Amino acid sequence: MKSAVTVSEKALEASYHVAKLIARQKKPHTVGETLIKPACMEIVRLVLGPNEVKELNKVSLSADTVKRRIHDMSSDILGTLIKKLIG
Repeated sequence: MKSAVTVSEKALEASYHVAKLIARQKKPHTVGETLIKPACMEIVRLVLGPNEVKELNKVSLSADTVKRRIHDMSSDILGTLIKKLIG
């Protein structure tokens, strides 16, 4: 069986990866939508062409989304740690 990954799943994964990078660098959550996404879109437009830029619009990097992603990841880490300590 071949597993197909949709663009939405890839966009979600990319959003989490960028949120993790933002958290690691201790940057404001707004940097995703004000710098990272526009920079990525410009790079993709220049290197790959304007049609590929449409796919990047599916990656959510708003400040609220980045905050939620960081919270989700920290909750997951805490849950994993608690399970390891108990078990």
